[in-house]
Amino acid sequence: MPMATNEEHGAQNPNNPYCIHCTDMNGKLLPFERKFEDLVKTAMDTRWMNREQAEKYVLGQMGELPAWRGRVAQMKPGASAA
Repeated sequence: MPMATNEEHGAQNPNNPYCIHCTDMNGKLLPFERKFEDLVKTAMDTRWMNREQAEKYVLGQMGELPAWRGRVAQMKPGASAA
């Protein structure tokens, strides 16, 4: 995702290619499984989706992000990340 300010980069480091939402406090990329599960839960809670719908939605969103694109490509639709 394009990041307009240093604050949007992991650890507020403009050289970090990952955003604050996908990194820990030190700017290290979070594990895919953790981020996937967090996003699925959020989609279910805020968009009133069932698990299958939420997983499909999240995989579509994560598949557009450079940090996760390769991992998403390895997964089958409807498959859990765990």
